[in-house]
Amino acid sequence: MKSPKLILIIMALMSLSILAAKGWDVDSDILVNLTQSQFSDNWAGSELSNITWTATSNTVAQKQLKDWLNNKNSLKLAFGQTHMQKRDAAGQLEWDKPQKSTDQIAFESLMQFTLKSFVDPYVSLRMDSQFLDQQTGLDTYIVNPIKFTESAGIMRTIVNTEKTKLNVRLGGAVRETWNRRNDKLPIDGGVEGIAEYKQIISAMNASYNSKLTAYQALFKSDAVEGNDDWKAPDVKWENMLSFKLWKLLSLNLNLDFIYEKEQSPNIQWREVLGLGFSYVLF
Repeated sequence: MKSPKLILIIMALMSLSILAAKGWDVDSDILVNLTQSQFSDNWAGSELSNITWTATSNTVAQKQLKDWLNNKNSLKLAFGQTHMQKRDAAGQLEWDKPQKSTDQIAFESLMQFTLKSFVDPYVSLRMDSQFLDQQTGLDTYIVNPIKFTESAGIMRTIVNTEKTKLNVRLGGAVRETWNRRNDKLPIDGGVEGIAEYKQIISAMNASYNSKLTAYQALFKSDAVEGNDDWKAPDVKWENMLSFKLWKLLSLNLNLDFIYEKEQSPNIQWREVLGLGFSYVLF
């Protein structure tokens, strides 16, 4: 299957494009997790052999362009697959086609007007997508759909030390979703709040990153009469706890919560615990 190879190449190129920028304060790491289980052909249980791999890259490039202007660019790339065995009609074990387990592209460019006041104005552009848009019986699209978010408002850096960082922002936002499977370009707008937190735990050789995003839509171009699900707030809480065990070996826990009533009336969550290899580029 060529798609995973192409995706890994795209991930590398996008990360390197940020790293190549001169004069920037760059923080970047690469993480690869791999889990595997194997059972003999005569195993009495119903378990089947499987292999799951995930590659993740987190890159942040920041620069004080002027005394009054700071630019921060964040790029998160993640892709993974699960390969599982299945039994054919004759009861023989064979490997099934790999299924996508993780897929994320998230880029944001944030301009903060550092006026040395209680709060600073900001403008930002964010893009959220996935590498592969796969739907049964339909063509596969690369990097589709793409959600663009333009926002502006006020922000405050509450803590900014070597080991602890915390900032919050609140503003207005407009979102457009471009989908090659749909001729329309739906637009909605509302109020957005974001809180970002990072903590280095030296005693445990660990780090914790958290991002909480809340969005309340006020209008929606493709709203359907009688369906008010879009009026409910969208909330996303991303958490990652990473332990450096030995040299390149690390233990990583990802725990995400999402509430989007248009997708599901209940809270969605995802937990991934993996042992893998991580490398800090900068």
